Amino acid sequence: MQKLVIVGGGHAAAQLIRTLHKRGFDGEIALITEEAVLPYNRPLLSKDYLFGEVGEAQLPLLPAAIYDKLGVQVCLNSRVEEIDRTRRCVRLQDGQQLPYDQLVLATGANPRQLDVPGCQLEGIHYLKTLNDARRLQESFEPGQHLSVIGGGYIGLEIASAARKLGLEVDLLERGERILGRVVAPEVASYFHTLHEDQGVGIRTETQVAEFLGDGHVTGVRLESGESLPTDHVVIGIGVEPAEQLALAAGLKCDNGILIDASCQTSDVAIYALGDCARQYHPHYQRWLRLESVQNCTSQAAMLASALLNTDTPAPEVPWFWSSQFDRRLQIAGLNTGYTQVIQRGTEADCSWLYLQDGQLIACDAINRPADFLQAKKLIASRARLNPEQARDLSRPLTECIC
Repeated sequence: MQKLVIVGGGHAAAQLIRTLHKRGFDGEIALITEEAVLPYNRPLLSKDYLFGEVGEAQLPLLPAAIYDKLGVQVCLNSRVEEIDRTRRCVRLQDGQQLPYDQLVLATGANPRQLDVPGCQLEGIHYLKTLNDARRLQESFEPGQHLSVIGGGYIGLEIASAARKLGLEVDLLERGERILGRVVAPEVASYFHTLHEDQGVGIRTETQVAEFLGDGHVTGVRLESGESLPTDHVVIGIGVEPAEQLALAAGLKCDNGILIDASCQTSDVAIYALGDCARQYHPHYQRWLRLESVQNCTSQAAMLASALLNTDTPAPEVPWFWSSQFDRRLQIAGLNTGYTQVIQRGTEADCSWLYLQDGQLIACDAINRPADFLQAKKLIASRARLNPEQARDLSRPLTECIC
C-alpha cells in the first residue's frame, strides 16, 4: 500500500485528492497544511468573497466526506520543517515524523514583499489566505481610503471589490501601464478606463518610497515626494514560488521546482505541482510556471496517472480568468511573441485575438465565453486565422480559419 504525503493545502492538493478519489486510489494519504482549515477556493478571496457575495461555507473545494472516505490523515496548523530524502520522511515543526513512499509538494507561491520604510505598520495587507481576506473584509468600511500597490490582476480585483464596498481607491503601478506583463496595450487601456469610470484613481510610473503612520498606516509617500492619505494598503506586486523546502532538500529548482511530464522532481519519490512547480510545455516548447486553477487541475491528472501507473495526459492550453466590476475576463493561451492583435466587439463584450504570423496563440475574452472556448481549441490545433473574418462578430471563430 502506497503512503502518499501531500505538503500544502491549496487548489493543487485538493484537486489531486479529488482525482485520486475518482480513480480509485487505495493507498494511505496524509495532507499537511499550515492553515487551520481544509483546502478552499483561493481565487474567490479577491473577488466574490471580499465583496461578500460568497460566504466561507461556499469556499471549501472538497466536502469533508471525501477526506473521510479516503481515510486522509489531515494535519492542520502544521508546517514541514525538513524533508529527509534518505529515510523518506518529513519532519513537522512539533517534531513528528511522517514516512512516505511518494511525497507531493503543493506549496504554492508567496506574495512578493515590498521592503520600504514603514512596511511593518498595521493596516498594510497582503492577500493569500482566508485569514488575510477576513482581515480585509472586517477592516473595510464605506468612505475609507484604500491604496492598492500593484496594477496586476490581484490589485485590480481588490480595487474593484473595494469600490463596490464604497471605499475610495487609489491604485499605484510602477510600470508604464497596468497589466503591463500580461496583456496588450489595447487591453490594458480598456481596463484602465473601466476602473477610472468606476472611480478608481490610477497612477502609473509611480513608486512607493515610504509608508507613513505611528503604529497604523496613515499615508503613502511617493518617490516624487508627494504623500497620499490612506486608511489601508493592499500590496499585490506578484508572487514567488514557495520552493524553500525543495531547495533545502537538494531538489533542482529554477523559478520553481523543476518537474517532468509526470510531475516528478529530480528525486524519483518526490513530485510537485501547482504554483510552486515549473514544467516543460511541449506546445510552447519552453519551461513554464503557471499560476492558475487550470494548471493545478491539469497537473493533478498527470500526477495521478503517474501514481496509478497509467498513461500520462498531455498538458492543456493554459487558461485563466478574472472578474472586475461587471466584466468577466477569460484568457486562453499565452500571448508571448504576438505580432498582431485583432479586436472583436466593443464596450462591455469584446475579445482580443493575439496572432503570431497569422497563427492564433492567445485570446482575451470579456463577457464572450464562446470566443474563449473556441479560441482554446484553435490555439491547441495551431490554427491560422483570417484577420478580416475574425473581426466579424457574425462569424464564429471556428469559421475564420485560413
